[in-house]
Amino acid sequence: MKKQKTDLQIKKDEIRKQILEKRSSLSLEEVNKKSELIIENLAPYLKNAQNIMIFMDMKNEVRITKLIKIYSEKNFFIPQITDTKNREMKINKYNENELVLHKFGYYESSSSDFYNEEILDIVIVPAVVFDFGKNRIGFGGGYYDTFLKKVRERNKKVLFAGVCYDFQIVDVVPREEHDMILDFVVSENKII
Repeated sequence: MKKQKTDLQIKKDEIRKQILEKRSSLSLEEVNKKSELIIENLAPYLKNAQNIMIFMDMKNEVRITKLIKIYSEKNFFIPQITDTKNREMKINKYNENELVLHKFGYYESSSSDFYNEEILDIVIVPAVVFDFGKNRIGFGGGYYDTFLKKVRERNKKVLFAGVCYDFQIVDVVPREEHDMILDFVVSENKII
């Protein structure tokens, strides 16, 4: 039997739907231009980072994978879902030759060589919506909240950075107890 959604979850779903509609209406040119500005705004935080976790962007998400070419001297890691029941992700070193398409529509590594998350200097986090309190609404699976909680417990110095377009930042998003707060959020015109 499926659990009944709470009012908070219903509200998150409504916000998610509105923002995804707006994001999907962006042209490729807009996505690329805005992504370049976001990457420029992110640069100061990447300067001293050696081990960077990114997500494999899909559809009209910020083109964060461009960082791999821009910062070729750095180590990039990508998440891989390893346990759907417990919403667990582990990290693999990015290797273009090992990428496979996941059922959710993004690429992940096919490798079973996982790295200890403690090595990460910065985790670049996707979301559908962020707010000025650095809260986020993802796609509702809870994978990133579970992962970020585990990483924060093991490494207090790691930075959690959200990336998004300006219109994805709202005043306040509904927050549940398990939701992780980020250290900062970067868009094309804002750093929160």
